[in-house]
Amino acid sequence: MQPTSSMNEEFLKKWQMGLQIFRPSIDNTSVSERKRAIKLSADVAMASLRKGTTCWSRALIQKTATEDNFLVRQMLSGIKEETLINKKLPKVMCHRKIVRRSKKILMRRRKSRSAMEEVAAKAKKLVKRKTQGLRNVVPGGEFMSNNVLLIQETLDYIVSLQTQVNVMRSIVDAAEAGIER
Repeated sequence: MQPTSSMNEEFLKKWQMGLQIFRPSIDNTSVSERKRAIKLSADVAMASLRKGTTCWSRALIQKTATEDNFLVRQMLSGIKEETLINKKLPKVMCHRKIVRRSKKILMRRRKSRSAMEEVAAKAKKLVKRKTQGLRNVVPGGEFMSNNVLLIQETLDYIVSLQTQVNVMRSIVDAAEAGIER
């Protein structure tokens, strides 16, 4: 799934707005502070594209809101506040019968472990480790207990990161073309 050109344009507009908000404070700052300002405005622009509809965007907004409330208020002015704050993750439906059957099956398997079951246990351990890695990478991932939701959020986050990279790459290309002239 590739980001659309309208996503790129919208991200660029929001990112420029964030950089303009930071502009007066950036002029007399160190390189690390400028880097932080650029990253912060890019994060808020990326999260505001999703308008708080995804867990990762709400997590990014919440993180940046604690760091710089003015930037967040300016860039998210068109989004309703109640959609961003205190929005719960969707509940995973679990039926009691299914849980009981699963427990019975697990108890039977534990009594007679074969080589196939050991392989399956190792695969589960590997999957668990990889999903924990995803939880650490995706903003707000540590609060997602549902693996399907985690994967959906990760895919959406990747598309947003691709948008961010595309826009930054086009800015660098334009700057290099201007230098060559």
